[in-house]
Amino acid sequence: MHLKYFEYIVIYLSVLLVCVVGGALARISFLGKGGDEYTANIVFWAITSLSILFYALIILFLDGIIILFRKIFPKKGSSENSTIDFIRSENPENVGEKQKKIIDGNTPIYLVENSDENIVNQTKESVSLDSIRKTQLQQKQQNDNVKLQIALDYTRNQFALYLTDENLDVLCNAVSLYSKKEGISNVISVHTKGLTNLDLYHFGWNIWNYFRPIKQEEISKLLKTVFVSLDDIDLDSIKSHLKDEPQKGNIKIQEDLTDYQRT
Repeated sequence: MHLKYFEYIVIYLSVLLVCVVGGALARISFLGKGGDEYTANIVFWAITSLSILFYALIILFLDGIIILFRKIFPKKGSSENSTIDFIRSENPENVGEKQKKIIDGNTPIYLVENSDENIVNQTKESVSLDSIRKTQLQQKQQNDNVKLQIALDYTRNQFALYLTDENLDVLCNAVSLYSKKEGISNVISVHTKGLTNLDLYHFGWNIWNYFRPIKQEEISKLLKTVFVSLDDIDLDSIKSHLKDEPQKGNIKIQEDLTDYQRT
């Protein structure tokens, strides 16, 4: 408990004691004049209560007077002295970077720090963050482009012998749209020669695995939309056969297309 609380306790106990003593003296005086015991007790409690109430009213009245006095007569001298001491303690070179703000004669003088330096620092920090974001965005776009190029090179290598140039461009465009999670036109129809549905499934699984975490339903839609031979096969069936017999067919399961490019 703070020392200030003890001071309040001592003050209030002292006031209470004085009030009780006053009430007791009034009771004794009343009994000395021939009063009865019951009435004397009433006098005791009445005098004690009135004394406490009178003390509280005095405190409230004085507190209001003090507050009013402080508003009418503010301590100008203390604020001026503190301002002068603050200015003297400043380096003369730094005082020029401060500005005074005086509202009226009754308002204390405030020294407002010049925020130009802070604004400059914040601007530099904002520019730095924007530069970082721009650099990271460019790096991400570059990485995405490199990844897409690997997938397109893989597609061309796998289908060069089985598709016309036009159909191969259509397939590569579909792979590009798939990597960007964009829709593929339903009017696409690619005919393959020399490839089985198993080859197409393996190709779909390889592309899906490379661009994960896109769902397998999406690669199944790509296969069904692009390749004519899969028109009559439902999406669930295509999805369930994507990794059948991994090492059979002309197009085999490839766990990492990056490794495929290096071989």
